[in-house]
Amino acid sequence: MKRTYIILLLTLIGSFHFIYSAETKQDQDSLIKLLAKTSNASIRLELLEKMSLLHLDDSSGVEWLQQMRKEAQEAKVQEKEDWAIRSLARFYYNKANEDSINHYVALSDSMVKVLGKYTDNYFDAQTFLCQSYLWSDQLEKSADLAIRLYNLAKENKNDNGIICSSETLGLINQRVGRDSTALRFFLEGLVLLENNPKQKRYLAQFLNNIIESEIKLGRSDDAHTHLQQLEELIEKIQNGEFGPDPSFPYARCIVLMNAYYINLYVSEKNANAAKKHIEHANSYLDKQDDGYVDYYYLFSLANYYKLTEQYVKALEKVNKAIELDYNPEVMRLKGEILFDMGNTREAAIQYRTTLKLNEEMNSAAFVRQLSQLHALHDMNNLELQVKELRVKELELGAKQQQLKWTFALITLLICILILGTIVYLHACRLKNELQRDKSALLESEKELRIARDRAEESDRLKSLFLSNMSHEIRTPLNAIVGFAQILEDEMEDGDERKEYTHIITENSALLLNLVNDILDVSRLESERYRFTFAEQNLADCCRSALTSVEHRVKPGVKLKFSPDDETFILSTDKLRLQQVLINLVGNATKFTETGFIELAYTIDKAGGFVRFTVTDTGCGIPADKQDAIFERFEKLNECIQGTGLGLSICRIIAERFKGEVLIDKEYTDGARFIFTHSLNL
Repeated sequence: MKRTYIILLLTLIGSFHFIYSAETKQDQDSLIKLLAKTSNASIRLELLEKMSLLHLDDSSGVEWLQQMRKEAQEAKVQEKEDWAIRSLARFYYNKANEDSINHYVALSDSMVKVLGKYTDNYFDAQTFLCQSYLWSDQLEKSADLAIRLYNLAKENKNDNGIICSSETLGLINQRVGRDSTALRFFLEGLVLLENNPKQKRYLAQFLNNIIESEIKLGRSDDAHTHLQQLEELIEKIQNGEFGPDPSFPYARCIVLMNAYYINLYVSEKNANAAKKHIEHANSYLDKQDDGYVDYYYLFSLANYYKLTEQYVKALEKVNKAIELDYNPEVMRLKGEILFDMGNTREAAIQYRTTLKLNEEMNSAAFVRQLSQLHALHDMNNLELQVKELRVKELELGAKQQQLKWTFALITLLICILILGTIVYLHACRLKNELQRDKSALLESEKELRIARDRAEESDRLKSLFLSNMSHEIRTPLNAIVGFAQILEDEMEDGDERKEYTHIITENSALLLNLVNDILDVSRLESERYRFTFAEQNLADCCRSALTSVEHRVKPGVKLKFSPDDETFILSTDKLRLQQVLINLVGNATKFTETGFIELAYTIDKAGGFVRFTVTDTGCGIPADKQDAIFERFEKLNECIQGTGLGLSICRIIAERFKGEVLIDKEYTDGARFIFTHSLNL
């Protein structure tokens, strides 16, 4: 679906500055006359290039490119020949002719040997082949080639190659539902593009890809930021701030941008804001004819109508979207709409179809991920070997220098006879000792570097594994919860099977909490989760946290709240603050059968912190376990349900608030946890 737009943007990588220059707007007949009059090779090649650009996507353009390549060969102007080969690969990419693309990519490989380097044109041609594989669903081929190009571009420090391969790797991961991985590649290419004023169209495409993945991942703040950047960029291009660009697809960009806004506001439950963007998009809809935009806009409308409970319209739009692109995301949306309409049987069938399609894609994605990790591992080994060779080269140079000084020293020793001999022997002894010390230090340094690299790689792979596996576990869990809810709703009260179904639902929720806790630990440890600080009423935050857990309080237990100052305003991340309070109060509800649970806070402006306390009259914590309970998966009572990660997460969040979480060892009537939050963030 994205193929048409990708074709246009990849063209700009090597030829954008020619397309709209004054010379390329000359009349075709004038250029042909100039060709007929001149025999100068350089001038003819420039004219042939401009003729090919005037016929960029029609058959006559191929003829001009082939003539240009032939004359460049005869004149031995390899740079022009290289550009002609790249442009021929692009032409056949537009025509979806994979055999011809392969032919010109092979010629591009040969040009590397002639030129002695990897050029921007080489990476462009390879990218056409790579994305041709992608759009024809040859995902394994596409991934293998994209990873090879990415490593090659990194090795040769070719920014254009890194941009092209990063985009392709991002598109591959996006296509199989791995938006988190896709986003890392897109953002890497974005940094390089933002420093290149000649590729603003390509920058717009990267922003589109990034925004789409951020919306899917629920990163609303980042999506808003990039949407504003995209909106400003489109306006600047339209106003000609980067030079004339009459062919810029303004209507297409406006419709797609508004579709992103619709989906974003739907995810935020803001129907009024979404409706304004529908009205804005409708005024440009008839002015564009891109298939992917049609699909994504229909998908956005279906989301909006579902939010506003206009289910008939929602079902109509989602069915039209499915006709344009059959993928798990739109199939899952249809299942949700059917379920909301009360068509539980059809919804169940839709969920089953979505689950099967998602399973097929995830299976292939897992194999590709292993291939990618293997390729990256090979690249790291190669870099290590290069570094070791460099160390050996330096050591050899040092030895050669030492030999020169040794010969000089021997000459001096002969001149000064016995005294010189004594000095020489002493110097040799010191030199040997220093050499041994130096060799030992170099060996230790190398071993430490290797150990550090392995540790960092192991930690990265661990975090990646936990994140990906937790993500993959959530997919079947969501299906289990969905089907269990359907079964429970269709059963009568008193039916024994309804009780069993309720047990399935509760235990699935517990497992989902474990997965979410693992994801929280992984994100917080890697510092990929950005805290959003804002001014909050502290008492309201505490009451919201108590409301979230009050249903867990056992009969006969009183839930208390003792604020120091109900009007106090604290700069904090509201969600993460409430997460700590909910975990601490929730733990108290598990172990308190009678008495009370009290949440209190005091404000120490002199010390610069807020001190929260959660006190209960429960069974308490034995002295020998008070230090261990903050370790991961450590549980006071194995019979009580829980993940054993809550206090560990609380400690990590508290550290980000420049505070700490600890237990009051002097309190013996139950348990009392103390949580501090800095006032200076």
